[in-house]
Amino acid sequence: MKLSALLASRSTILRQAALAHTAAAWLTLQYASLRIAAAGLHGTVRLRQTDPEEAENASATLTSDDIRASVLEEHFTEEELLEIAEAFAYATDADYADAEFPIEKLGETYADPLLRSLKKSGVTLDIEQLQIHSTYE
Repeated sequence: MKLSALLASRSTILRQAALAHTAAAWLTLQYASLRIAAAGLHGTVRLRQTDPEEAENASATLTSDDIRASVLEEHFTEEELLEIAEAFAYATDADYADAEFPIEKLGETYADPLLRSLKKSGVTLDIEQLQIHSTYE
């Protein structure tokens, strides 16, 4: 590949990378919100992620005064919480997740704007064709 061709494709590659990140964040938050709805979870939660620059091992926690810790632990593994926190941080344009919100509004508040952005960019949702082995299924 010629340098000139590589440089000419740079903006397209960057745009596709941004769309891919948006799609991954949307899918993660969408799966989580579907599980939340299926479980009938309601109440304010606090999603906290360790600052990746300050911690050796990335981690995330989900706590609530409204929902028992055992209930939250029953529905989400540590790995899933980290994926959700990373997607949440992307959706909120933050370096890491640290927010309080109604858990039942996760999809509506954070996933839906990502979906609108994807659709506005011309992305077609072909979820049934994805070969994703998500921890959320």
